[in-house]
Order: sequence, then structure tokens, then C-alpha cells
Amino acid sequence: MLAIIAGALRGRRMQAIAVLILSVLATAAAAAAPAYLAAADDALAGYEFAGAEPGERRLRIVQLTESERPPDEAVLGAFRREVAELQPDGFEPVFSVQSAGVTTGRTDSVDSSLVLREGVCERVTVTGSCPAPGSAGEPPEVMLGPHTAARLGVGVGDTVTFQGVGDIEGREKGPVVPLRVAGVYRPLDPADAYWLGDEYLRPAKPGETAVPAVGSAADAIFVAATPWPVQTGFRTRPAVDLYVTEKLVLTRPLDQINAEVTAATDEATSSRLGAGSDLPDLLDRIDRHRAQLSSGVVLGATTVVLLSWLVLFAVVGIAVDERRSEQGLLLLRGVQRRRLWLLAVGESAIPVLAAFPLGCAAAVGAAKLLAARTLPTAGTVGLDSVAVGFAGAAAVGALGAVLLAQLRNLSAPVVDLLRQVPARRSSWRGGIADALVLAVAGAALLQLHTGGAPTGLALVAPVAGVLAVAVVLSRVALVLAMVGGGTLLRSGRLASGVALVSLARQPRVRPLVVLLTVVLAMLAYTASARDVATVAYAERAAVETGAARVVGVDAMSRRHLLETVRSIDPDGRFAMAAVMSATPRQAGRVLAVDSARLAAVAAPHHSYAEALDDLTPVLRPDPPGPSVAVRGTSLTLSVTAASAPEIFAARPRLSVSVASRSGIRQVTAGQLVPGPEDYWVPVPECVSGCRLVSIDVAAPAGSHELVLRITEVRQGEGDEVLLTGAELARPRSWRLDVEGRSVRPDVTHGQPELRLTIASSDVSQAIRAMVVDVPYPVPAVLTHALGIPRGYGHAVTGIDAVDIGARVAGLVEGLPRLGDRGVLVDLEYADRAAVGGESGVEEVWLNRQAPADILDRIRAQGLVVRYDRTAAAVRDAFDRQGAALALNLNLLAAGAVVALGAAGMVAVAAVERRGRVAAMVALRRQGVPRGVVRGGYGWLVLVASVVGGFAAAVVWVVARAGLRVFMDASPLPLPSWPRLDWLAAVLASAVGALVLTSLLLGLALAASVRRNSR
Repeated sequence: MLAIIAGALRGRRMQAIAVLILSVLATAAAAAAPAYLAAADDALAGYEFAGAEPGERRLRIVQLTESERPPDEAVLGAFRREVAELQPDGFEPVFSVQSAGVTTGRTDSVDSSLVLREGVCERVTVTGSCPAPGSAGEPPEVMLGPHTAARLGVGVGDTVTFQGVGDIEGREKGPVVPLRVAGVYRPLDPADAYWLGDEYLRPAKPGETAVPAVGSAADAIFVAATPWPVQTGFRTRPAVDLYVTEKLVLTRPLDQINAEVTAATDEATSSRLGAGSDLPDLLDRIDRHRAQLSSGVVLGATTVVLLSWLVLFAVVGIAVDERRSEQGLLLLRGVQRRRLWLLAVGESAIPVLAAFPLGCAAAVGAAKLLAARTLPTAGTVGLDSVAVGFAGAAAVGALGAVLLAQLRNLSAPVVDLLRQVPARRSSWRGGIADALVLAVAGAALLQLHTGGAPTGLALVAPVAGVLAVAVVLSRVALVLAMVGGGTLLRSGRLASGVALVSLARQPRVRPLVVLLTVVLAMLAYTASARDVATVAYAERAAVETGAARVVGVDAMSRRHLLETVRSIDPDGRFAMAAVMSATPRQAGRVLAVDSARLAAVAAPHHSYAEALDDLTPVLRPDPPGPSVAVRGTSLTLSVTAASAPEIFAARPRLSVSVASRSGIRQVTAGQLVPGPEDYWVPVPECVSGCRLVSIDVAAPAGSHELVLRITEVRQGEGDEVLLTGAELARPRSWRLDVEGRSVRPDVTHGQPELRLTIASSDVSQAIRAMVVDVPYPVPAVLTHALGIPRGYGHAVTGIDAVDIGARVAGLVEGLPRLGDRGVLVDLEYADRAAVGGESGVEEVWLNRQAPADILDRIRAQGLVVRYDRTAAAVRDAFDRQGAALALNLNLLAAGAVVALGAAGMVAVAAVERRGRVAAMVALRRQGVPRGVVRGGYGWLVLVASVVGGFAAAVVWVVARAGLRVFMDASPLPLPSWPRLDWLAAVLASAVGALVLTSLLLGLALAASVRRNSR
């Protein structure tokens, strides 16, 4: 039998080579998937780890109670023993202890903290030396940052003093301790998680002179573990930062790390310690990256493996059909069927077994190439037991496909095997196979629509759906080919008619039609998915960023931000101030912008459904009155207060709120007394000009009402009249805020005064008379998704984190930065309506016309730059996520299967060449013209193109809902369809390659027919 098998392999070399190559491809694809995924898991984890925030890389445990001792080794040692049992294995602990206070040098003082922290000297460059432990009686050595040293006017070898904030008993000041400056440090890597963001390297305060390097005068002052001359009067708190290492993330299961963090946090809480970490957020992102990439790799590898099996089935099936009469003669002469089965198994198993090591070797090379070209960081590729197991499963599948292709002939009756043309009727086995494919596809697509991340069958839903549509439509296509071929023959079109009839009469052609259909349909689907993702990345980056470039800043006030941006760009060509509310309500965040510049600076997007320049008049109608501008160092209010004596005994108070460049400040005018009185309010910030925000009254609980009559407001030392009684009496100039409710002021009897009345109550009350220099409720533009009609009132969280009233002045589909859920208001109007201090995220939006030195200009105006983000960088970050990598791999796999389809055509043509040439030679000898002898391969491509395009459209409509292009939910809907020009270009290249292959095969067939017709 072995000799017979060897002879069969020699005699059917083309079939053996085809089985070998296709089996290598299947095993390589199956083994490369887990090998690539292992490297990708490490690369994605390393990429996310490198970009993680400091709080996401560590678990912090702190002592909740403060100590009176100085920051020395005694405090640190006691805390170290307390938390010794809480440290998870593999985490790197960094212990520290710090004490807040004031450090004074030659020229100035700074609020800073003395910090004793492990490992600081290894992470800095030092002018001088790191602080060293000293002897008792010597000043402790410290190490200052460059900004701190410059502010204090000291250098190496000088002495500064430190005074703590006081002891536990509440003394206001601690002892003054001299410290010797041993060195001035600069961090080697300010982005290192060791520095905990800005906890030790603190940013400068807004309004201060810009500094070119990281940090400010308030940077931490590091001290060594040294004896202190005093042992009390400090407020010291020890802590430990348990850092997770990249090695730990790569080698330990993420759920195990998460469980250890949770356990350590719970144990610390039960031990009366504080604990917290954002590490679970990092682990969750890594896990989602891996899951999305895994689903893409599974889809790509499954597509290649299944189509390799399908090509094997078609090639071997056609080859077996070519020698069916040979098998019939053997059976007729008494050869047992089991011996034919042994021959078939042996002849197929040898190439498959030979393909196994070759496929594993090819898998390593392919995985390394893919990893080098696609992953954000380098990954180590190698074979493990999982990859070898997948390769073995692919090899077994290849062998099964080969045997399945021979099943029909090996089990057929002798009379059927002796027929020259196989019967075209469908067997019950073919019907069962089709039903099985349809069932799997239906289950996969149904699971895909159940929601959540695709798992199980849903991972291969697109390829299963395409295969199901191709299986069904291929039957229809062959029937139509038979009908169309007969019609063409009757009309005299011999070339096309003969080609279609010959294709329709060959039962083994159907797998090739299915193959080419799936190839083109999967290419169309994956190209569509990648194009939709490309567009979605760009659109989401544009909307979420808001503008081409966004610079996050810290400003002294919203007025400071507005004035700075307007001074940098007086014409409003490239810059706009914006503030986003810090805490989103259920109805979405509030974005306040300098609306006159919105259209010029914000990036336009079709989802806004309205031109941005049309929003300016909606957001900024004419104000009901002017602002009250104050200029001077003081305000004087003439007030007459009336109430029962017990109300005044409870000390009601009068205050004034003013808004200057440094922010909103409420200044107490003093305790109210009965009768007329002038109340003097110091407002030194108003020397250069400020705005009167409100007049406030706080009254105690009582059974009598309190009535205030404000008759005049004066400013400055010269008592210049700011507001007369008549101006105060205008009802439209004031808005009363009573316990969060906006009401009209009480103006009666036409008296020239502003009357404020606080009713009797059993609880204390406050009333605020606010200057009406802005429309109220504030006009706002809302997105349709919030479901609030135009013209209605709506409570929103203002940019001072206080709820204010808003009027829905416009509705749009989407808004810059907010997507489909949010509220847009004018920044200046929102600032005038605000009563609280600074809150929210302050930003400067820039378009592409912004000058190259824009950051220097921003810093020169006293704004502190916190981050610099561009829409292009955000889009590139989306392209490095697991979902994008998966889509890229799918597209590469689709390109590979196009080559597989062409190879399948060549393999089929090679194994059926002898029979096809004989048939065509017979036709030529009967007088059929030469042009008829073309093989009909072009019709295969045409049929597959039509059916494949329809299959791709069907599966896209059904499976698009399960497309995952982001790690999280996008605020924008995905595009419904890809760009037709992109899709047409991709498909044209694939169809062109297949057409070229069919032309070459037709020319080769015609040449063989000519040679054999002589």
C-alpha cells in the first residue's frame, strides 16, 4: 500500500503540491493568530502602560491620622511595619512621609512640603549633592527645586528656615527649624509616575511669571532621614505608593492583579488606613484592547483557514472527478472500497503532515512581520502550545476537507463512476451541508445582535454570513448560468454559451464559485469596515477635540481667560476661550464658549446639523442692561435696615460680590444694625476695574421679617456715586436669588431704593440681589437627544458648579466637544450669571491658522499650560487601539484571501486541465471556432463579482450593528455606508487581479488546445 501511495503521489504531483501549499497556508494562518496575539497583548499592554496617568500605575495607602513628629525615619519605620502585610506580591513599594509648612529664604517665602521619599536621588540630577543624614545638633540637609531656590534667593550651602503649620492640638504655627541647602535638583523624567503628576512638581499659579521648565516655587523640598533638633509641632503624614510594574502587567493575569488591589484596599480600610487607586481603569483598558484585537484576529485567521479548506475541497473534488472512471474500473475489477479509502487517506495525509512543520515555521515569520508592521510597540513572537494546537486543528481540518471532497466518488455506485460526466442532481449530503452553513450563520448573526462585546460565534459572524449567502446564491447562479448558456447557444453566441453551459454542468465548479464569492464579499466587507472606522476616527477626534488644537490652561478667572485670548487674537481669526463644566449632569455637560469666535475656530462637522455662525445671535442676544463697572479701592452702601431687635442680635450680615481679573470675591460689608447706616466695603482688586456681581444679605432664623432699603452705592475714596436710588429702583436691573430661586425684586411705592425683604422663618436664609447685565434665564443651545423643546426652561450646572436657569434658544443634532448630549452657552454671559468661584475645565481652542509660538504667547499672559491636544493626535491614538489593529489585520487577511482565490483558480485549472483540453479539442475538431476555446474562467469572476457584491451588501446591513471600531461608546453614530470611491478602488483592484488570472488561464488553455488539435 505504501508503494501504491508513493506512486499515486508521483503520478498526481499537481494535486499533491496543491494540497501541500493550501495545508501550509491553513496551518500557518491558524498558528500565526495565537502567536501574533501573544505579542500583541504584550505590545498593547506596554503601550497603555507607558501612557497611563500616575494614579493608574499605583496603589496608595496612607495613614489617616497625622503625627506631630518631623518627617524622619522613626515615623516612616512605624508606618512600614503597619502596612507590611498589605503589600501585594510583585508591586514595588515607595515609602514617603511629608509635612506641610512655609519655607523662608533670603528674598521670599513659599508654601511647600518637606518630603522624605525613597529613591529620589536616583531620579534627579543635582547641583551640589543629595541631602545626607546628619548628626544631632546640625541643621538637616534639604534639596530644593530650581524654581524654589530662585524664589527664596538661595543656593547650595545657604540656609533656609521651615515652619510647620502647627501640631495636632491646634497651635497655629510650629517651631522654626533651620535647614541647610545641600543641592538643587532637576528631575530626569518629570513624566515618571514616581513624581505622582503634579503632587511633587507643582505647576505655577495663574498670573505668575511663566517658567520654562516643569514645576514652580511650590515644588517639594526633599530631606534625608536625619535627626531633627525639635520633635513636635509638625503635621506629618506617612504613605506608601505600591507601583505595578510593566513586567507584572505582562506576566500576571489582569483579573488577578485587580483582585489583589481590591483585597489590599479592603484590608487597609479595615485597618483604619486610607487606600485608593485608579489601577483598575488601566487594567480595564488593556483588557478591552486585547479583547477587540482578539476578535479581529479570530475573524481574519478564520477567514483564511476556512477558504483554504474550501479551495482544498474544490481542487481535490475536481481532481477526483477527473479520475472517477479509473475508480469505477478498479471497483469493477474487485478492488475493495476500503482499500480505495486507505489510498485516499494516505495520499492526502502525507502532504498534510508535511505541511504541519512548514506551516508552523511560516506562522512565526508571518506573525513577526505583522507585529513589526502593525503593533504600536515591539513584541516578542514565538510558538507555544496554543499555537501548535491551532496549527494541528487546521491540519486536521485540511485533511477532512480533502476526504470530504472524495466522499462523493468513493461512495458512489460503479455505474455512476463510469459516466464521463458526473450527475448534476444534488445529493442529500449537499443539502445537509448547506443547511448546516445557514444554521451556523444565523446563530452567529443572532448572537451578534444580542449586544455587548462579540464572543463565540459572533466573532465569525461576517464570514459565516457571507459564506451562507454565497452558498445559497451559488446554486441560483449556476441554474441561471445553465439557462443563460442555453439561450446564448440558441442565439448563436457560441463562446459565451459554451462557457456558461460547461460551468453549469460541472458540479465541482460550485465550490469555486463559492470561494470567489466569499473572497470578494469579505474584501468588500472588511474594506467597508476599515473605511467606516477611518471616517469615524477622524469625525470623533474632530468633535471630541472641538478644534484642530486645544490647549488646556489654568487662569485666574474666566475674565482673565477671555481677556487673554482676545488680546492674543484681537480679530478672532484663530483663538477662542472655552470652559466646560467640571461635573456633568444627567442631561450632559455645559460648554461655554466665546460665541462670536465659534464659527471661525471650531472644526465644522456635519453632525451639528446647523452652521456654527448661526448660533452666535442665538447664544448672545443684546443684554437687558449694562454691567455695573467699579473702579476704586472701596464701595460704600447706604442702607436702612428694619426688623425686630432679636433679629439684629443674631447678627445678620451684608456682603458685596465683585468680579475682577483675579476672579469673583464676596466681601463682607459688616453686621447689619437697625436704622440708616453707611457700610464700607474694601475692594482693592477694583483699582484696575471690576464688575459688581451682587449685593448679598444673610439673615438668621426668626419670627420677624428683615427689610433692607438700599438707597445709594458709592465708590472710591471720593465717594463717587456709582448707583443712585433711582437706578437701584429699576426692577429690570436686578434679579433676586432667594435660596436658589430666581424672583423679581420688591420695588414698591415708587421709592428711589432697592428693597430686599427676608420673610420670617425658622431657619436662616440668604438673599442675593444680582445685577442683571445678562439675559436670564441664560440662552442656551441644546442637543435634540436631551428631549427638551425650544423655548422651555432648563436647569443646567453652570461653569461655577452652581445650577442656573437656562432657556432653550436653539436645538441641534450635535455640538463641538459634546457630541449628541450637551448644552452650549456664551462664555461671557455664563460668567456674568455665575456666582461661584472658578470651576470647570479652562481651554484655549485654536484653528490651523494659529502661530507657531502660540504657547509662548499664552504663557506670557499669565495662563498656565496644562496640556496641548490636537485632533490629529487624538485620531492617531484611535488608530493604535485594539479595534483599529483588528480592522487592519482583517483587511490584510482579505487581501490574502484574494490571492488565495486567484491561487484556487490556478489550482483548479491545473487539475482539470487534461479533461478540459480534451473536451475543447473535441469541439474544435467538430468545427467550433477558435474563439470559443477560452475556458469560461472570466464568467466565474463575473458571477462571483455580482454574487459577492450582493452578499457583502446583505451581510453589511445585517452585521454592521456589531461592528466595533472604538473601545468605548462613541458620542457619534458610525457612518452607515463606506465611501464609494474607496470601496470601488479596492474592489476594482481585486476583480482586476482575478480577471487577469482568468485571462492568463484562458490563454494557456487555448494554447494547449491548439497544440493538441494538430
